[in-house]
Amino acid sequence: MYFRRKCQQGFVSMAKKLDAERIERERQKKQRVSQREESRRKMQEAFDSNRRGERKVRYIPPVKQEETSDSAAPLRAAAYVRVSTQEEQQVGSFEMQKKHFLEVIENNPRYQLAGMYCDEGISGTQVHNRKEFQKMMEDAQAGKIDIILTKDITRLGRNTVDILTSLQTLDTLNPPVPVILETNGIDTSDGRHKLLISILSALAELESQQKSEAIKAGIRWRMQEGIYKFSVVNTLGYFRDYTGAVKIEPAAAEIVQYIYDSFLEGSSPQDIADALMEQGFESPKHMERWRGGTIKCILSNEKYCGDVLYQKTYTKDFLTHKSVKNRDTLGQYYWEDCHPAIIERANWQQAQILLREKKWNKQSLHPKDMPKRFVAAKVKSGTLRGYYLLDASWNKEEREQFINIITSINELEGS
Repeated sequence: MYFRRKCQQGFVSMAKKLDAERIERERQKKQRVSQREESRRKMQEAFDSNRRGERKVRYIPPVKQEETSDSAAPLRAAAYVRVSTQEEQQVGSFEMQKKHFLEVIENNPRYQLAGMYCDEGISGTQVHNRKEFQKMMEDAQAGKIDIILTKDITRLGRNTVDILTSLQTLDTLNPPVPVILETNGIDTSDGRHKLLISILSALAELESQQKSEAIKAGIRWRMQEGIYKFSVVNTLGYFRDYTGAVKIEPAAAEIVQYIYDSFLEGSSPQDIADALMEQGFESPKHMERWRGGTIKCILSNEKYCGDVLYQKTYTKDFLTHKSVKNRDTLGQYYWEDCHPAIIERANWQQAQILLREKKWNKQSLHPKDMPKRFVAAKVKSGTLRGYYLLDASWNKEEREQFINIITSINELEGS
């Protein structure tokens, strides 16, 4: 009656709202405590029952197996050798490691040579670059190796994750393949060494990082002094001679000059690339296809006017060795007149203005073909010594012109 009257009057009286979150939390806590106490009670009952002799247990020791002909078979032992550089002193270390482990395996009656896996001049920071290491791991997984010998943990790598992953892979094989780290005095089959292996792996990576920083500091110092030997690999028109000096390669320099002349005359980078392909010239990387981007790189390269800009790129991560563009991250050093120029400075600067303002002919403007030069091989020995091998693509007029040139040369030498 009271509830009905209150509803008729327009309001309802209800109990105070419960704190559901707090109540449920307390209930679950009590439940966990009860379960824990019940487990302790049952465990204590088991202990008391054992002491009263109500429960019986019989220990079964392992049966020691006698050595059979199979268990006495020699272990197929493999050795892994690695050096990170191809410098002369490292070459000696590389050969000494190979000789040492070959003798160790041959002089141990328990061992049978399963293979010598050698990576020379390859950094240990990345596994995928070490082909011989990968082959060794594949052979171990295929059951061809029983044990691996190596100098120390740094030979396995300079990356903690890679080292531990590789050792874990070998340890999970059936049967496991242990690694003997000779200098460290560690057998990875001994579980007591796991912590030490992790520490040594971390130290190997730290040492590699410190060495990388020292090398980069040395490179930057040489850049600052203008004595760093920049690479001219795939730089069309240049090469380094046996002394390390940068020299002009005349034939390739003609292509560079042609590119700049055509661009300054109004041809677009893509038009120049198409013209070079039509004429049968190879790209700086010896590919048949030329791209407009390649032409732009040549046109913007300061080396062609004799200058050099250091630290255009830098290595961001010492583990991956990945090189990235230096976008105002590190300082740069611009040195002028470091080597012979292929392009006059005024022409190179004009090309930079056109590139920056994108001032070239929007319509296709095919550059003039490069003037053909007669290049013919002269036979130096054998029955045909002194003869020339003519280019089969020459037409009749070109062959006659070449013969006239050779005749004139011979007449001059005879006089």
